[in-house]
Amino acid sequence: MLAYTFGKGLAGIVVILWIVVWLFVAVNVVRRRDLGLVGKLIWLVVILVLPVVGLLVYFLWDASKPPAR
Repeated sequence: MLAYTFGKGLAGIVVILWIVVWLFVAVNVVRRRDLGLVGKLIWLVVILVLPVVGLLVYFLWDASKPPAR
């Protein structure tokens, strides 16, 4: 019984963390000034439709850009 409860709680924590990461990236995409409206919409659709791959690609793509001054 304890293992089932722990697994269920752990799954809940992972889902909540995943939602927080997705919201962080979605807000980051919307706030970007270097992307136009179409670019923002494309990124939001990509991270919504392909959540794991979309977030991974976004993080890699964003990390490869030089920091804004």
